Amino acid sequence: MLVAIKFGNSTAQIAFFQNPKIDNFSLIFESAKEKINWRELNNILYPFRQTACIICSVVPQLSENFIRNYKSFFKNILLINHNLITGLNIKVKNPEKFGADRLTCSVAAYEKYKKNLAIVDAGTATTITILSSTGEILGGAIMPGLKIMSECLKEKTAQLPIIEINHPESVLGTDTSSSIKSGIVWGTVFAVEGIVKRIEEYLQQKLSIVLTGGNANFLSKYLSYPHFLNPYLVIEGMRLLYLKNIKN
Repeated sequence: MLVAIKFGNSTAQIAFFQNPKIDNFSLIFESAKEKINWRELNNILYPFRQTACIICSVVPQLSENFIRNYKSFFKNILLINHNLITGLNIKVKNPEKFGADRLTCSVAAYEKYKKNLAIVDAGTATTITILSSTGEILGGAIMPGLKIMSECLKEKTAQLPIIEINHPESVLGTDTSSSIKSGIVWGTVFAVEGIVKRIEEYLQQKLSIVLTGGNANFLSKYLSYPHFLNPYLVIEGMRLLYLKNIKN
C-alpha cells in the first residue's frame, strides 16, 4: 500500500494506492492549502498507519511540518527531490531548484508517452516543461496561473474587480468582467500555444502536449493543439518514483 501526498501552492491532495504496482488510486483528501483541517486529516490517515508514504511538495514549510509530525506514523516517508532515481536526465541549470511537481509529472509523462513532450501543468502557476523522447528534461517556461492573473488585476488596479474564472462567452469582451475573463483565458491559451510553437522552432522538432493540473480540464476545451489530457499526472508520477526508489 502507498499513500501519495501532494502539497501544492494552492491545494493539498492525498491519494491511496492499494497496490503501488498498479495504476489505480483513490483520491481520499483534497483541500485548499490554507483550509486544511488537521483533525480531519488525522482521521482520514488513521486507517493507513504504518504504510509507505511519498510526498511531492512545492511548499517546504508544509512538508517539513508534516514529516516531523508523521515520521513515526508511516512505515517510511519518501520526499521527492532531484537526488532520487528518476530515469531522467535533468539538463536544466541548478537542478536542485527544479520544481518537485514538474519533475514528478515528467517521470509519469515519460513512462506513459515516450515522445518529445511539452508538459503543461495548469495550476497556481501555468508551467511548461520540455521532455525529450530520450528522457532529457530540457527546460521550459513559467507564467501566472488563471487565478493569480485575476487576483493580480484586482490588487494592482484601482477599479478592476476580481472575477470567477469560467468559460468566456466570446473572445470579444463586451463589459469589464467579460473582458477580463477573455484576457485571462484566451491569453493563457495563446501563450501556451505560442510558447510551444516557438520552442518547437528553437529545437527544430515537433512536441506533443500533455495537459495536467487543476485547470487542465478547463483549458483543454480551448487548446487548438491536439493534446493528451491527464489531470492527475503528478499522482501517477509519485507512484512511479516510489517504485524506482524503494528498497526491496
